[in-house]
Amino acid sequence: MTFFGDTVLPIVLFIIMMGIGLSTKLGDFKSLIKYPKAAILGIVSQVVVLPAVALIVARVFSYSDEVTLGLLLLSLCPSGTGSNIITKMLKGNLALSVSLTALSSIKSLFIIPLFIGLYLSVVGSSVQLGVLPYGELALSVFLLTILPTGLGVVLGANYPAMVDATKKLLKWLLPGLLFGVFVAIMFLDDPKTKEVNITEMLLPAALFNLISMVASWLFIKLFKVENKQAIAITVEGGLKNSAIGLLISSQFLTIPSIELLILAYSFISFYLTFVIGLLFKKVL
Repeated sequence: MTFFGDTVLPIVLFIIMMGIGLSTKLGDFKSLIKYPKAAILGIVSQVVVLPAVALIVARVFSYSDEVTLGLLLLSLCPSGTGSNIITKMLKGNLALSVSLTALSSIKSLFIIPLFIGLYLSVVGSSVQLGVLPYGELALSVFLLTILPTGLGVVLGANYPAMVDATKKLLKWLLPGLLFGVFVAIMFLDDPKTKEVNITEMLLPAALFNLISMVASWLFIKLFKVENKQAIAITVEGGLKNSAIGLLISSQFLTIPSIELLILAYSFISFYLTFVIGLLFKKVL
């Protein structure tokens, strides 16, 4: 990537994560205490179920090690900026969704370097990659997720009038801003590769999105979690923050097919997550 990927994306990501923090009230975290089983299962789903889905999808469909790594990276990313919007549209438990979105940013600081490192140690040299700077990777995740989210929470707690005035605008501006920078990266930055076309990545991206949501729903319902909580957790599992994945893939992994996979996912995931969530709500 060049200008939009290397310069604009980190700035936009920082703004988006701050926006998530602004829309998160400290009182929202009470839902983690009010619904401890649902919150714990939501985190377990993200840490265990989704990475397993990524690896199983890659194995079943015989994807390359590079695409497998891309799917794994997506599964480890925190929840996407639109997950709270979709949860609200589907009348899921919004407080739980907001809490899990913020909490998933914290857990990503630890599990992204850990799981990526474990995968690379297993596949060895089959993925053409230099030495992965784990400390720098963790620092980047912290600076672009936890720091701006925490800053947003603090600002929101001290300036509630500002949050109320900007809430409706931010709800649609932040996903739109993210979509805009993805389009700019895709069409204005240097081509990612001549060997792989983005259309080839639409199927693995869609399969991961669909199967992640199905697996999350089935896992949660095993423990008899009520539907509003199940919808929130399922949407959190289906819509990942692909901006973080794209930033990591471009700055640390530098594998073109992974960048294209994450771009493909970013273009379809919001709409696909909403449609699948709506079907779950009506049918199950």
